[in-house]
Amino acid sequence: MPKIFSYLFVPLFVFFLAGCQFGGKNEKINSFLEENSLEDTLEASLRDRDTILYEDANHLEYDPKTTVFFNHAFIFRYKTEDEDWDEFWIYHNPETGNMMYNPGDPMIEAVICDPKGNYYFFGTDVHGERTAVSQKVEWVTEGYPDTEKYPQSDQYVSFKKTGKTHKLESNDPPFIAEEYKWEFQKLQGDQTTAVAEINGVNVYQIYGFNKLEGDIQLPVNYYDFIGIFGRNQLVTRLKSGETTVELLSYEYNPAFFEAGDYVYSVNQGEGNWKKTHLPILEK
Repeated sequence: MPKIFSYLFVPLFVFFLAGCQFGGKNEKINSFLEENSLEDTLEASLRDRDTILYEDANHLEYDPKTTVFFNHAFIFRYKTEDEDWDEFWIYHNPETGNMMYNPGDPMIEAVICDPKGNYYFFGTDVHGERTAVSQKVEWVTEGYPDTEKYPQSDQYVSFKKTGKTHKLESNDPPFIAEEYKWEFQKLQGDQTTAVAEINGVNVYQIYGFNKLEGDIQLPVNYYDFIGIFGRNQLVTRLKSGETTVELLSYEYNPAFFEAGDYVYSVNQGEGNWKKTHLPILEK
């Protein structure tokens, strides 16, 4: 087994662009849209056009034995320390529940997670071999029962509804987020979050990117509400002092990742690694 695996999460990965074209610019997608113009559906609503695209996307040519497909994306924006706005995207496949994040890091090309809390890292080792390894975030599925009442207050903070709501029209039905004010017991600060109920999506997978060991996390590393809000409660807006994080949209924006190009191995302990089938690909 290549020595790369005994040095996971230290700077031995040298990654380059390949496979996935982030931002929905995949050549297959562009070719498909050129051949199947939606001009004759201009009278349809945005929702109807989105439905057409979603259905057609399921017929795009790709091999699930080698390719991981995503048809939607959560698009967030956040304010940086220099008061500029930037974005990060979380690709999503509603059918499989898989999500993908491109950290924009030269050492990591992509991180894909499944609803069970398995996070797969893809890159090229020092020997030039494309490799994939995984990490488990237990909190994605364990430790916080769905029967609990959320948000969870404790001795440090309590939550109070402000009466304000935030509506995100890009989803059907629209995401309706209720705003909560955080009342800190032992700290000073002004913080509010708007939270929407997202049925059928384990949003702990999104928060789980900030639970990963190593340097790969979301650009806003405190966007993590596991145990504070429920698994289907997505924070669509965070305002804390000068910091702001907002969900701009959840929209159709397809992307492919050629995961079959990578050799997946699991750690069997004592430095032993075994090549095996990548679970997010069909056998």
